[in-house]
Amino acid sequence: MRNIRQIFYSILLISATLLTGCSVKNNMLNNQYTVSPNPLEEKGDSIQITMSATVPAKSINPKANIQFQPYLKTSKGDIQLKAITIGGEAVVENVDFKLSSKTGGKITYMDKIPYNADLKRATLYPDFAVKIGAEYKKIDNSKLPKGVAEKVLAEGTIATSLLVKPSEAPAMDETPYVASSASKSVSIYFPIDKDKFNPNFKLPKLFDNKKQIEELKVLLKSDKNWSVKGISINAYASPDGELSRNEGLAKGREESSFTYFKKELKKLGFTEANDSNLSRGFSLSEDWAGYEKAIEACTHADKDAVLAIIRSGISDTEKEARIRKDFKKFYDATKNTLLPPLRRSELVVKGQTPLKTDDELKALAATPDQLSESEMLHLAVISTDMNQKMAVYNSYITKYPNDWRGYNGLASVYLMKMDYANASTNLDKANSLSPENGVVMSNMGIVYKSKGEYAKAEKAFKSASNKGTDVSYNMGVLNIKKGNYADAVLSFNKSGKKDFNAALAELLNGNLDGCNNILNGMKAEDKDFACYYLSAIAASRANNSDATATNLTRAIQMNAEARNWAKEDVEFIKLWSNPAFQAAIK
Repeated sequence: MRNIRQIFYSILLISATLLTGCSVKNNMLNNQYTVSPNPLEEKGDSIQITMSATVPAKSINPKANIQFQPYLKTSKGDIQLKAITIGGEAVVENVDFKLSSKTGGKITYMDKIPYNADLKRATLYPDFAVKIGAEYKKIDNSKLPKGVAEKVLAEGTIATSLLVKPSEAPAMDETPYVASSASKSVSIYFPIDKDKFNPNFKLPKLFDNKKQIEELKVLLKSDKNWSVKGISINAYASPDGELSRNEGLAKGREESSFTYFKKELKKLGFTEANDSNLSRGFSLSEDWAGYEKAIEACTHADKDAVLAIIRSGISDTEKEARIRKDFKKFYDATKNTLLPPLRRSELVVKGQTPLKTDDELKALAATPDQLSESEMLHLAVISTDMNQKMAVYNSYITKYPNDWRGYNGLASVYLMKMDYANASTNLDKANSLSPENGVVMSNMGIVYKSKGEYAKAEKAFKSASNKGTDVSYNMGVLNIKKGNYADAVLSFNKSGKKDFNAALAELLNGNLDGCNNILNGMKAEDKDFACYYLSAIAASRANNSDATATNLTRAIQMNAEARNWAKEDVEFIKLWSNPAFQAAIK
């Protein structure tokens, strides 16, 4: 807080003299003007300048009309701030503040301007003009008392929030890298009322078990890495009473089929068939859907009437009884052509392709297109070289152009390289393939934040959160950029991360202990020069010059650029002449 004594009185006195030729009593020695904050502070990419004053009684001429317009002096020129007008009670024009010449009054001033780097060492000065006739005339500084015109209201701008790191971790698809399961299946057929599997059973022009078995063998041998995990039999009965009459028959078919194909798996070299843990499964149902489809394809005159019965919604038992009774000719004509193919079992051999180890995947990094879908994605994740990551994702996109994960993965690499333009292009493509995907929206939020489009970033993060993606850390970074420091602390606490940004949020929110606890709790190998620099700022705010110097020294040892930062940083303005500080930055 700076006391600015006599400035307002001097200006009012001069203006009153210019306007009326009279003088006023000097009763403003106790008048105090405050600038808050002082030094100024960047917050949410802006500087808010707030001043206040109490004008004592009998210190303003009733006809005085003054314009107050402070300005910021920078190395690249002056920046004029908003002007306000102040008048005595006899002033007839509209003014921002009208004060009584007898009782005085209160004046407040507020302005907000965008922050830029030139403002870091800007100095805030007052400037006044007196209304003469229809215009305000700037007061000649040479006529002001010595020390008034060059009076400093505030010096420098704290820009500590700009230290926030763009360390948001890009969101990735969380599909685990696990062995892919698959099934290979064929249908096999049984004579009516027979439960023993006959590999040679066939009906001309309808089916041939031998051909079905050979088809399955070809499927099994097509992937040498495939391993058998189980056999499942889905048994179907024709809807002509077989299921209700002989459920044990279907169970017998399952058992005989399992025994037969277990031997065949051994012959094909699948050693898993010897494992007692080889699973087996069984299900049974009447194939009314298959029967309906077969009737649709036939040419019998009664087919439409029979289909009407099947689709009527009555029970299966009633359907069968009505067809046999009301359409006996149809039933007799088709029982040997439509029903036999329905007396079948679907043999499903379940298995999986084993995973390649990380070393095996890395050995194939030069030809990633030879890998499977999950293998390519996992290789991209475990690759530490950014160029290799990009190569894998580009290969994935070529091989699977309609999978959003490839574009999102490539965008994540660009985000880590801070190439936001290319990240945005790939995220747009990913979003077109998987609209409103939480993972993609989280990454789009990072892009929006990088461009200063904070409202869009927040909307994207909220959309991602609603889809189940954790964006708490991203919101912490965004809240620092927006100047919402209390919300930033809450977001970082929710994320569980205790890093530089979390410590910065605590400091900006006024919690020096919280900042120090996070920084002191970090592992030494995880602390870079910025961490020690932030510790120095926290120590300076606590008026601990020794800790400030010690941490600055460590920061400069790790990065010489920290020396230049400290020389210009008004966080240390109170220590600029301190010998320990000077030694640290020497």
